[in-house]
Amino acid sequence: MVKKISLTMKIKSYLDLIKATKGVDNVVLTQRDGNPIQHSGIWLSKEELFSICAATSAIYNCGLSLHQNKLKYILIEGKMAKILITPLKNYGNTTINKIIQAQNLQNLNEEFYVAITTKSNVNLGGIFLKIRSSLAEIKKCLILSKNSFKPPMRHYSPEEMQRFLNSIENKDEVEKKERIPMFSLSFAQSSYDQLDNLLDDFSRNTFDLINTFITFEGGFILSSLENKMNRTSDNLEKEATLSQSLFYTADKCAWQLKRMHITSILLECIDEFQFINQIRSAIFSARIAKGRQKLGLLRLVIPKYCNKLEKILKESENSSKLVPPIKIESIFNQLLL
Repeated sequence: MVKKISLTMKIKSYLDLIKATKGVDNVVLTQRDGNPIQHSGIWLSKEELFSICAATSAIYNCGLSLHQNKLKYILIEGKMAKILITPLKNYGNTTINKIIQAQNLQNLNEEFYVAITTKSNVNLGGIFLKIRSSLAEIKKCLILSKNSFKPPMRHYSPEEMQRFLNSIENKDEVEKKERIPMFSLSFAQSSYDQLDNLLDDFSRNTFDLINTFITFEGGFILSSLENKMNRTSDNLEKEATLSQSLFYTADKCAWQLKRMHITSILLECIDEFQFINQIRSAIFSARIAKGRQKLGLLRLVIPKYCNKLEKILKESENSSKLVPPIKIESIFNQLLL
C-alpha cells in the first residue's frame, strides 16, 4: 500500500527544490494573514519564523494596497542579501487557471505568497527561471486540495475577558514626549527649490513617469511631481504614507533575517515599476510605466539621482539649527490657559 504524503510535506518537497537553487538561503510559503504554512532553508526558531511571516505579510499587504491586483513581485535589497516576495497568482498554466475559475476560487488567488532570501549577488532573472515550475506546482497543490490554513479561533472565558478589560482600564499614565526632527521644522526654501528642480530634471530624463516624491519621516511630502492624468493629490499623500510604511517594515524584516538594513525596494507590476530608495532619513519613490525604458537602465539611473538628493538633504541638515525636544501636552495646556 502506497503511503499518502500530506499536503504540507508535498509543499516542502517543492520548497526544498527552490532552496537547492544556487544563492537561495531561505524560502517560506505564507498565507496573506501572516500564518506560516511551510518553509525550507537555514534553521529558524518558531518565534523567528512567526515574526518574519508577520513582517512579510505586512509588506505584502502594503504592496497590494499600492498596486491592487497588478502586483507581480516585491524585491527588497540590502548589502548582505535580497528578499523576494512573490504571490502565487502569477504562476501556473492555463489548466490551473481554468480550475480556479470553474470552482470560483478567484478570491484565493492572492491568499498565498512565497518569501525567498538570497545572496546579494544573485541574478534575479536566473532565480525566476529556475523556481517558476516549483511555484506553479505549489499553487496547484493548494488549489486542488481546497484546504484552509486558517488558524482556529481563540475563545476566552468570561474571567479571562474581564481580566483583559481590567488591564486596559488600569493602564498607567505615561508622560508623552515628542521629538520632532530638527530639519522637518527648519527646512530652507532654497532646499525645497533644489529638490523640486532635481525631480523636474529626473522627469525630463525618464520616459513615462507616473509620479515621484520625497517623503520625510512620518509620510510628510518634501517634494513631489506627478502626471495629473494618473493621480490626484489625495492619492499621492496616501501612496507616500504606504510607501514609507512598506520601506520601514521591510527594513525590520531584513534585520530579523540577516541583521542588515535595506537600501531599496522594487515593486514590479503588470504595467509599471515602483522604485523606493532611502536617502538619509527620507524616502525617494518613483513610479514609471513599462514600455520605453529597460529595467536595467532604470536601476542604474535612479541611484545617481538618489546621491544628488542625499547631498541636498545633508546640506540642509547641516545648516539647520538645533530644535529642543517639544512636550506636546505642555503646549496644549498653555493654549487652554
